Amino acid sequence: MNGRLVPWADSAIHISTEAVLRGASVFEGIRAYRSEDNGLLLFRLDDHMRRLYDTSMRFTRMRIAYTAEELAEGIATLLEANGVANDAHIRVVAYFDELRLGRELEAEAGAFILVNESPVAKGRTMRVTLSPWRRLNDLSMSPRVKAGGNYLNSRIATTDALSKGFNSAVMLNDRGKVSEGPAMNIFLVRDGNLITPRVTDGILEGITRATVLDLAGQHGIPVQEREVDPTELFVAEEMFFCGTAYEVAPIVEIDGYTVGDGEPGPVTTRIRDTYFELARGTKPAPKGWVTPVRDLVTR
Repeated sequence: MNGRLVPWADSAIHISTEAVLRGASVFEGIRAYRSEDNGLLLFRLDDHMRRLYDTSMRFTRMRIAYTAEELAEGIATLLEANGVANDAHIRVVAYFDELRLGRELEAEAGAFILVNESPVAKGRTMRVTLSPWRRLNDLSMSPRVKAGGNYLNSRIATTDALSKGFNSAVMLNDRGKVSEGPAMNIFLVRDGNLITPRVTDGILEGITRATVLDLAGQHGIPVQEREVDPTELFVAEEMFFCGTAYEVAPIVEIDGYTVGDGEPGPVTTRIRDTYFELARGTKPAPKGWVTPVRDLVTR
């Protein structure tokens, strides 16, 4: 927390910070996976840091006193201090401190990092519903900015879905087209084509989404990035969510309609299996996709 290791019970920010009062924070969720040699690998660390600094912090005009390299070292230090040796989820948060009206551009900002062991949810499948709540649009608060305040929109959609007996929801954008899940991108398969909404359809420009698109290319799977009608979800052959927290999560039912035969389909399975092979280092990953934690510790 702001450059220091702090016991969980003592980690606090003041109630008058903008982060508390208005959700004025931006963040990244990052995965650490245990590799074959038992070392931890951070998946697409550089891409997460680039989005944090070049999109979220840039958009909110936030400046912190730490470089991306220092935050990366902080992640390694925190993992080591907590003795984390298995799969983990890391959250890096930059937040606005107290704000004086009329002096917004002078607002100070801090940063903290959280880590929790988070085993892969093997065999997880999703039952979803179309949410009555629309995704934020670019004229209200851009969904491509990973801001804490944006996720109240997600929370409302998720709570509504859970209250109806579903695992999660699919949200539409302001034009009535498919956007994404509350905290994950969505893909579907029709006639052998892998389809996903465009980056201009009110979505987060997801790093796992970009990974899936790359993997589809590697496997020769045709890809369409286009507007998606909500009724297409009811006739899809396969469907899945993807994101740092959810990884690749097959959707087997939407509003009472069974997707395919009710089991993860071949395209979904191939993408999911390759994702974990790359993340764990059992298959060579493109340059910069995996960062051994031990390399950060010894810098």
